Amino acid sequence: MNFILHIIILACLTLIPALGYNMVFGKGKILHFGQEGISLIATYSLWALIVVKGFSYPSALAASVAATVLIALLFAWLSLRLEPDGFGVLSIAVHLMVLAIVLNWQEFTRGALGIPGIPRAPWPMDLTGFAVVVVIITLLWSIGIWWLDRGKFGRAIAALSEHPWHAQSLGIERSRVHTAAFLIAGAGSLLANILYPPYIFLLSPTDYMFPAMIFLAMIVVAGKPGSVKGTIMATFLLIALKEALRFVPLAPSILGPVRLILFGLILLGVVWWRKDSLFPQRRLV
Repeated sequence: MNFILHIIILACLTLIPALGYNMVFGKGKILHFGQEGISLIATYSLWALIVVKGFSYPSALAASVAATVLIALLFAWLSLRLEPDGFGVLSIAVHLMVLAIVLNWQEFTRGALGIPGIPRAPWPMDLTGFAVVVVIITLLWSIGIWWLDRGKFGRAIAALSEHPWHAQSLGIERSRVHTAAFLIAGAGSLLANILYPPYIFLLSPTDYMFPAMIFLAMIVVAGKPGSVKGTIMATFLLIALKEALRFVPLAPSILGPVRLILFGLILLGVVWWRKDSLFPQRRLV
């Protein structure tokens, strides 16, 4: 029973940022690979202030919201001023830069050791109660994303991703839509990282390295880019597969590379399968 609850909690905490990221990378077709950079800013500006510096929860949360908004606005600004390929590369660079700061600013982040003793309060201490809270929050977030996807914003970002010149000629402002999309993605990262470190009672930088970014991209691609329902299904299936691999009777030194190879093959196959939607041919007429 505990393992099932673990799968549900982990899938929900992965789904929250995945739905936000799907708005940028999936629906908007913006080559953004810095989502984990946003997560690093959001989680360390919250939990390092609480655990290391002794800030109160409300003041640390306010600082985390402000930091998340700033990094999301930075990514939105860069996306508006760079070519898609250039922004994709630079978003990776920003993520790596933030990770380097986290690993080297030991007085504040404790570096590679991470921050233990993350308090679960005000969330329930027992696993069942915590799972109920996470499921309710994820359900509300999913409904909100679905409403945005089906509404004016969803149509605007889809129009910009498919026919940018036509969309802008109809009065759809690229700057406003991109800013909103990155703020939504930032909100997803912030919400997930309010819940994830208290679940495992630890904040570790290894959870926010580039493989985590690849896993998010794989969820969006596997679930059909831009599809809310597809992202939900892909998240639960891939998380279940990822956790089930723990029971494979292999040594940890072998299991890690096997897991990376398996998910790499899944990503390669899905990209090939979805190549028409990921890389649509431009109309010449």
